[in-house]
Amino acid sequence: MFTELEIVERCLLMFSKPGRWTQKTCARDRQGKPVPVFSQEARSFDLEGVIRRAAGIEDRGAYARFAPLIKTQVGKYPFDWNDQAGRTQKDVTRMLEDLADEFRFKEVA
Repeated sequence: MFTELEIVERCLLMFSKPGRWTQKTCARDRQGKPVPVFSQEARSFDLEGVIRRAAGIEDRGAYARFAPLIKTQVGKYPFDWNDQAGRTQKDVTRMLEDLADEFRFKEVA
């Protein structure tokens, strides 16, 4: 299993290219159709989907560990925050960068 920092870094890598983020479903294929998170066709992800995919299929509890941390940071449940009108991939990436910094700080402290 990956550490929390490794999971966030993998999320950031997945969102490093435009068009890799989505709303209203955990994952979509190239045509924009919803697909399972671990599908080979999955190309874009919402916040929950990217955490699950980055953690790997064997770490089924990853999203449950991250949800309260993200809620504390943004003031909403992650899926509500992700799906809010006007939200962008850049917003999600910045939030994940902040979360990664928190994990890095804890490693040093």
